[in-house]
Amino acid sequence: MRRLLLLALLVPLVAACGWSPFPGSRSTSPPPPVVRPSTPKSDVPRWIEVEHLPQKAVPGAVLFATAGCTACHTYAGSGSSNLGAPDLTNIGSRHLGMGFQIAHLNCPSCVNPGSPMPSFHALGRRRLRKLAIFLEASKGTH
Repeated sequence: MRRLLLLALLVPLVAACGWSPFPGSRSTSPPPPVVRPSTPKSDVPRWIEVEHLPQKAVPGAVLFATAGCTACHTYAGSGSSNLGAPDLTNIGSRHLGMGFQIAHLNCPSCVNPGSPMPSFHALGRRRLRKLAIFLEASKGTH
């Protein structure tokens, strides 16, 4: 009985992933999103100047540019908009707060159910705080 139940649960899961044991069968799922490399660190000085970022936001800006954030988000004309991720140039003008930013970076789907954004929990609390400082300082002043 357990094996039958396990099989009943696994078959739809495997089918949803597009795997088929039959050669030539095609998946109806959409192609994976295009993921572009992170924004080079060389964009950070421009962000600081154009967006009038305070010195305390610079470490977070560097992290934003190198941690893969710009693979899905745009910031001051840099990056990409994969999966419909928003431009974050003026996210700080929403006054979401440090607590929200850290919680969202730590577990996006916990804060925003259904969010396709991956968790950045592995960056650790200190680096998440740096990112949050950068995001809260981003008021879209350009």
